[in-house]
Parts: sequence; C-alpha cells; structure tokens
Amino acid sequence: LMKPEERCLYHFQYGLALCSGSMFSQDDDAIFTAVGQINRGGPSAVSNPAQGATIANLNLLAGKRAVGMSDFKSAFTFFDHGISFLRKNHWKEHYDLSLELFDYAAKCSFFIGDNINLKILSEQILTYARSFHDKLNVMYITVSALSFAAKLPESIEKGTWILSQLGEDIPVSSLDSDIQMHVVQTRLMLNQFQDSDLLNYEVMTDRSKMMAMRFLAMLETSFMMAKPSSQAFVTIKMVQLSISHGMSRISPVGFAHFGSLFGTL
Repeated sequence: LMKPEERCLYHFQYGLALCSGSMFSQDDDAIFTAVGQINRGGPSAVSNPAQGATIANLNLLAGKRAVGMSDFKSAFTFFDHGISFLRKNHWKEHYDLSLELFDYAAKCSFFIGDNINLKILSEQILTYARSFHDKLNVMYITVSALSFAAKLPESIEKGTWILSQLGEDIPVSSLDSDIQMHVVQTRLMLNQFQDSDLLNYEVMTDRSKMMAMRFLAMLETSFMMAKPSSQAFVTIKMVQLSISHGMSRISPVGFAHFGSLFGTL
C-alpha cells in the first residue's frame, strides 16, 4: 500500500498530467476531474512557490466554469482550494489572483448560505484590498446578505454610505413635494429624447457609476420594505445616472420603477 504522502503526490501528478490536455477544452468534466485530482494532492505536494500560484489559477478557472453552470457549492470548493495553494505573502506577491479568488469565494459563500466563510473572506478583502474600488464587489455581497437576512435598516445604512463614497447621495427628505419636484426634473430630462434615442443610447462605461447602479438596484427592495417614502429617490437616481452616463444592464430596472412611480402621481 502507498504511504499517505505518496498517494497525495500521485493524485497531484496525475491531475497535472490531465490538466495539460484539458485546460483549453470545452469539456467541463475533464477540467473538474483534473483540478480535483490536484486538490486531492494538496498544497504539500507543491514543489516550488511558482507552482502554487499556477495551481491556484487552475482552481480559479475551474471555479469560474462551475459558476457558469450555477453550481456554486462546487465552485466554492475550487476557490477555497485555490486559496489554500497561495503562499503566506500572497496579497503582496499575487495581488490580482488573490483578490479574484477571494471575491469569487465570497460570492459563492453568499449563494450557498455560508455566512461564516462569507465573513472571513470579506474581512480578508477589506483588510488587504489596495483601493476602495477593489472592495466594492465584496461590499455589494455583504450589503445583499444583510438585506436577505431582513436586516434592512443596516443594509440601507451601509448601502447609502457606499453610494456616497461613489459620489451618489440619496436625499433624505420624504415630502411629497420634494419627490414630485425630482420626478418633474427627471421627466424634463427624458423629454429631450425620442424612444429610438433611448433604445440606441450610449453605453455606460464609468466603472464607479456602473457599480453605483448595482447598489441602487439592490437597495430598491430594501427601501420599498423599510423606507417606502424614500424609495422614489433611489428610482430617480437610477434614471438620472442612465441619462447622464449611459445605459447599463441595470438601467431597465430603474426605468420600470420610474414608470410605476410616474403613474401614481
């Protein structure tokens, strides 16, 4: 019988051999099998530091394939293994790889309801991310988790703070007159365009504005349930951003809510 360390090395080498022929294949099962064999070998089978980063990248690729299949549990396993192959100073030596692995792992933790790992992964990103923008994906996930946990006031507080950091403040007034004034202003902005103009409108490219749109769309539900008197300002902000900075994939959400809002006035 093989010794445990020999068995691990065998799985590792077998997985590497499989990887050479499967990484550029469209056969997901072949990729999952190859990377799964490497992971059975574990970090102890790695022969040099550079190889560890290579294996982490292979797990990132396999995890992305699993996410594309909506198999978030398997995807998390790949991302988690990928993280385990990183060296101690990986945030300095392999920053982009580390950020992507942790971002995806946090996302999958949220989807599978693993709040403990979500908290651990989020704290790592918030500690080591080099810029505010690099923190936004995990911030979006944590605010979404608060909303799903029915912690609506907290999700609104954090979400609106993040939006303010992105330069997009949500008015606090709940007066009908203020809402009507903002609706009229937005309607006047829209009156400048024909339907065909909006259908062929420029595409939003500003990354900060695109992320702001994601937060706004997510906060629509939180505001509707916890602060309905202020929901209109979220809707109006989405429409105004779309007009000012171009259409995003989320813009239709804002326009749909605006149509409903306009119809009630």
